[in-house]
Amino acid sequence: MAGLGQHRLEYKTLGPFVTHVKLHHKDGSNEYTARPVRKGVRWIQPMQLSKEDQAKYVVCAKQINYWVAVLFMIGASLFSLPGFLPESCSASFNIIFFCGSLFFTSAAYLQLVESINKDITNPDLFRTQRCHWIRMAWRPKNLGYLSSIVQFVGTLFFNVNCASALLAVTPLQMNIAIWIPGMLGSICFLVSCLFAWLEIYRDPSIKAFRSEEWWIVWVNIAGSIAFQISSTVAFYLPQTGDVFAPVMASEYLTFGGVCFFIGALLLRVEDMSDTCKFIGGEYVAASA
Repeated sequence: MAGLGQHRLEYKTLGPFVTHVKLHHKDGSNEYTARPVRKGVRWIQPMQLSKEDQAKYVVCAKQINYWVAVLFMIGASLFSLPGFLPESCSASFNIIFFCGSLFFTSAAYLQLVESINKDITNPDLFRTQRCHWIRMAWRPKNLGYLSSIVQFVGTLFFNVNCASALLAVTPLQMNIAIWIPGMLGSICFLVSCLFAWLEIYRDPSIKAFRSEEWWIVWVNIAGSIAFQISSTVAFYLPQTGDVFAPVMASEYLTFGGVCFFIGALLLRVEDMSDTCKFIGGEYVAASA
């Protein structure tokens, strides 16, 4: 239990991780779960901010949600694009992948910033009255934060992987500078998905096959598995320098990119749904 002036916070945990917080205030109490707080704005109304302060915060919060989704969609599109282009364009594939990795990293960093600042383990969140983003912090009890920071590290590995593809020349150099970072990046994406699943699986408001959040997590799991398979079979043969299974690597990379695009598109659906519920007063009614 944490004190917060006229409010009190009561936490529920999964092992060392906080998954739920109950906010007790003078008008009653509201219970929130980690992902809806991280991705939405439903928690600000019980703090009785003025309409003007609410509007300012909502606009600021929604801007970062918007750019996370858009940047991920662009990055995923660029990772998918070579799979639909003819082999005659293959000289440009590595440049396209590198550009895609930069968009992935930008989106992952914004999502990390979001997870830092909309962290239910941090009591300061519940007295927020203005949009002030902390750029870096350590939030080890927040599964959404752990998912975001591991994903961000994974995108950095993909930056190395894609940049090295423009430079490495011998099979050994390619395996060290391209294949290994690609494998590590894919592993990071899988671990990130594990944290994201743990964040939602005990949330009663997220329904299997019916909630945008459920589909976002599982589509990203499918994309991460595809990336892992692609990375695994994309090592370079020392005798020839050829990729072990180029067709399989390309197909799974394309499929993974499509999955990530769908997941990013669903982030926009989730965000717009959250906005409509907030404006319509549904969160107030649900928590009364």
